[in-house]
Amino acid sequence: MIISAKDRKLDFTISAPPSKSVYHRELICRFLSGDIKCLSEDINDNNDIKATKSCLRSMHEARSLSSAEAVLHPGESGSTIRFLIPVAAAYLQGEKKCSEKIIFRTEGRLFDRPFEELAEAMKPHGILIDKDEATRSIIVSGTMTPGRYVIDGSVSSQYISGLLMALPLFGEESIIEVTGQMKSVHYIELTLDALAKYSTPAKQEGNTFVPSFGGYRGDISGDFNVEGDWSNGAFLMCLALWSNIRVTGLNEDSRQGDKAIVDFIKYAEKIPSDYPSTWDCSDTPDIAPYMAIVSAFYFGKMILTGIGRLRIKESDRVKAVREQLAAIGVKTEETEDTLTIYEYDYPAEGHAEPVKLSSYNDHRMAMCAILIAVILKIEIDIDDIKCLDKSFPEFQEIIRRELMP
Repeated sequence: MIISAKDRKLDFTISAPPSKSVYHRELICRFLSGDIKCLSEDINDNNDIKATKSCLRSMHEARSLSSAEAVLHPGESGSTIRFLIPVAAAYLQGEKKCSEKIIFRTEGRLFDRPFEELAEAMKPHGILIDKDEATRSIIVSGTMTPGRYVIDGSVSSQYISGLLMALPLFGEESIIEVTGQMKSVHYIELTLDALAKYSTPAKQEGNTFVPSFGGYRGDISGDFNVEGDWSNGAFLMCLALWSNIRVTGLNEDSRQGDKAIVDFIKYAEKIPSDYPSTWDCSDTPDIAPYMAIVSAFYFGKMILTGIGRLRIKESDRVKAVREQLAAIGVKTEETEDTLTIYEYDYPAEGHAEPVKLSSYNDHRMAMCAILIAVILKIEIDIDDIKCLDKSFPEFQEIIRRELMP
């Protein structure tokens, strides 16, 4: 597919799509509070939200029918499966046990992503998490019990959030003790906000959390609104650096960690281009690829740190962004936890067009390819943009309208 930004200037106003991070949590908390209507299909939902709704509907059906085996389809959504392994276990294999086995049928790279830390935390409490290579399924079995959960927080905050949302379903107190350095702490704050909204607050003291217990008690009488998504908003704001895009619908007081793009852009615009810089991406892995692309055009040398988790996303995003930048002649280097980007050197003869780039079947990398096209005002030949359905399906129409030859 050819996408062309040659001789074009994007000029329009766009509202950021609903925050996936907030939406997942709202759906789960409302469902556990007894709201089934919120799970209705919506044509505007991205694939990850569709996956969470589908899994929650399957959980409701399995419990209603007392199904010994519940089959859930999380698609490629890491958020969905990480939240719902503990939530589904508490809902279907807890005090009101009805299912001996919960099967998560995965797609894409989801099966290959790590679950060991969650498995280790849940095993002492009656739950086994296994992998079936033949069907690429995650199998959850056993009877979940409350108590003291100890979990490594250095891999994913979503495990902690999943436990925070699951443990209120029990009739007695539980404690979550987080070891190691907690990653993406802003996302845990979003979970605490959602729990408080539905009258199920959790107490936090340092790295220890004490969830409420005895069930959810929130008001589900009205509709709920989801604030704009700073992860996709970050992409739009990076595009706006080289266009006349105006981005609306973002809450400046949001708890979303990806709001850090505002500080990154301010820093990029302030620091001299020949000044070597460092930026910590530990809490913002989803927007680190955009930062890498922008860095090539704003800094003489930028070292992004805390990038280890980028390798276990929908693609290996360290490898992917390096290949995309290499395609336009940008030098990069990597270590286990750093990515160094050197300044783009505009070639006198320009680029052979179109420049061939891959999306790696990863919505963030498709956005990076689009960003490169807009920055350089060139044509790119990209294998696919349908992966944008994962988080920002409506942007495909914008591409067709604004960037098709």
